[in-house]
Amino acid sequence: MKEFFKSTKIKIFLSVLLVLIMLSVFTRNVQNNVVSTTVNAVTYGLSKVTAAAVEDKSVKSYDELKEENELLSQANRELRAKLIDYHSVKEENTRLWKFYGLKKQNEDFSLIPATVLRRDSNDEFGSFTIDKGTSSDISTGDPVIGENGLVGWISEADVYTAKVVTVLSPQTSIGAVDKATGDTGIITGSSKYADDNRTMFSKLDSDNKVEEGDIISSSGSAGIYPKGLVLGEVKEIGYDTYDTSHYAVIEPYDDIGKIVDVAVISDYEGQGEILVKE
Repeated sequence: MKEFFKSTKIKIFLSVLLVLIMLSVFTRNVQNNVVSTTVNAVTYGLSKVTAAAVEDKSVKSYDELKEENELLSQANRELRAKLIDYHSVKEENTRLWKFYGLKKQNEDFSLIPATVLRRDSNDEFGSFTIDKGTSSDISTGDPVIGENGLVGWISEADVYTAKVVTVLSPQTSIGAVDKATGDTGIITGSSKYADDNRTMFSKLDSDNKVEEGDIISSSGSAGIYPKGLVLGEVKEIGYDTYDTSHYAVIEPYDDIGKIVDVAVISDYEGQGEILVKE
């Protein structure tokens, strides 16, 4: 029997058995500790999250967030509208600045800046449509100026647009005067000169002293156009054998066919009053 327990095989068997018993006990303890620790950690985490959700009063409901979003959208729309208005006013002031000199000399003028929207391709005299109408206090017959002088008049007007007949057209009839000599006549267009951006200073007296280079301006005699608006410069002198009258060819200082920015004189002191020669 003693020899049995002393044998090598039995010693190996007993050693292995002891190791297995120890491993079983150790493993059971480790598993219990791991499971316990994991459960405790998860439970603690959930409790913290729940407590935070209950205590955090800043969390907003869907309806609250939706209402806030609508308010922000409305504010954004209002800001965009104000920005558009700002740029519109800035653009209008920029255009009006071009006529600052004329306004400074004529403080009684009510000037409405406008931009050419389109041109009448069928009109050889350069008529065009502007982006202002009766809603801007523009009326039929109002004078229209460019940066350098009178370019036409309002022939038609609706709420938001108006048509301009130019000084190149035979429809135009403006009382005018030679600033150098005092000779008077009528500015009216002619198909003979319109293509060259020129018009006529007609009905001159036979003894007129008009010369090339003279500056012609409105006389204001009919109460339709203010006195002193520049119409252009004399380029040549002519004589009409058909009606035996003298005339001068006038070139406006603005290129009528290329003009973009204009201003309408909607009101001025003395409008509608006919001047009487003394």
